[in-house]
Amino acid sequence: MEFEIIEAKTKDEYRDAQEPVFFVWRGKEYRVEQVLDRWYEGRVDSTRMPMMYFRVKTALGDIFILRYHEFFRRWSIRI
Repeated sequence: MEFEIIEAKTKDEYRDAQEPVFFVWRGKEYRVEQVLDRWYEGRVDSTRMPMMYFRVKTALGDIFILRYHEFFRRWSIRI
């Protein structure tokens, strides 16, 4: 899987890893209409970086997978 860094706003801006509500990818703004699924990686295995994944549906009906890297505190999108 390849990911590209994006900017994202979350429900609770105090903690970046909350559910995304809005993101910007390649200069275009997307509003998250619904989180379809979410899962976690690396929390049990100390040799892997902790990451959160969100499968989202935008207001226009597009479906994307967004990832939050907890160590680097960065959002990215699966391309």
